[in-house]
Amino acid sequence: MAATSQSTWRVRARLLVLGVVLVAFDAVAVAAAYVLGYLAVGLAPLLWNDFGALFGAGIDTGVLVPVVAVGTPVVLIAQSVFGYRMTLRAGLSDATDPAASSPDSIAAMRRKIDREETVQAVRDRVERLAHTADMATPEVSIVESATPNSFVASRPGERTLFVTTALVERLADDELDAVLAHELAHLKHGDSVVMTAAAFLPTVTDRWQTVAVGVLRRSFLTGWLFAGDDADARTLIAGQFELVLVVFALASLPVVAALSLASTACYRLLSRIREYAADAGAVAICGSPGAMASALETLTTDHRPEQDLRTARTGVRELCVLPDAIEAVDEADEADATSVAGRIGGGWARLRVWLLPGSHPDIDDRIDTLRDRQRAVDDPDESAF
Repeated sequence: MAATSQSTWRVRARLLVLGVVLVAFDAVAVAAAYVLGYLAVGLAPLLWNDFGALFGAGIDTGVLVPVVAVGTPVVLIAQSVFGYRMTLRAGLSDATDPAASSPDSIAAMRRKIDREETVQAVRDRVERLAHTADMATPEVSIVESATPNSFVASRPGERTLFVTTALVERLADDELDAVLAHELAHLKHGDSVVMTAAAFLPTVTDRWQTVAVGVLRRSFLTGWLFAGDDADARTLIAGQFELVLVVFALASLPVVAALSLASTACYRLLSRIREYAADAGAVAICGSPGAMASALETLTTDHRPEQDLRTARTGVRELCVLPDAIEAVDEADEADATSVAGRIGGGWARLRVWLLPGSHPDIDDRIDTLRDRQRAVDDPDESAF
């Protein structure tokens, strides 16, 4: 009992430390935004060819402290609001099935009926488990996906539990209860709020990089480097305005890339730490360590990811019960290896693999821990020695 309590406190202490680090990253992000804003204003004289006025006013470091003091809480609020919305959008992105879009299709109608029955059945299970855990029942959404997985997204006052159709189809009743209890444990522990908010900064920085590279690929000035042999991708945007955009994109990329790397590392460390605590919480709710271990074994048998998901886009993956993305990375969006920029992008992806931690602890370690718990339940006298 003492060992379990000590372990719980260690997990909470780590979550607290990483939460503080997350806030620190927000403060750094605000400072970086201030510097990039100064860069944008300093480059503005290029629009009217006034080269002598470039960066005429030096950066006011005295304003930086109040900007960070005010901006950091604003970013935290944005994380709570927009991080939740982005997670919902990512989780539901695969829910649209083109085959089911026609109301005249008998197959589509049957699929809709089956889905409604599945949603109700899962909601009944979640309601029963939530009652056992003495907590409010969250919203339940079923995602049409061939990947068996589940995750929760939450912010104060709003909580949603996502379950894929493949998960419901693949697991036995006791295994499904264990996985749902695992997700409810995330909600009860409160780490789902932190994780949902933590997804905001990695996602925003990733999108910023995508937009900046897109500007450079389409620019007449840098298209030869970023568009490779695709001459059609290069267009003259608008004279001096294009020059400002190109310089700003080039200057912002290293800053945003560093923020992306640091915030993603923090996000994944949070994800790793929370899984063991949620496994233990699932056991407390459903009462069967063996069921949770069996569910993990079932979901990982012949279901190893074909690519290293640490290089895939940041998003729902870190929230999932398994380190498999619910939505796959579109191969058409991969970097073009024929261009210099494409090769640089490939090198950046490999560097991320080397530097970033995995988003989840090793599945075998989680299963072994749960099996040890089950043996302790089955033979308490032996476990005491």
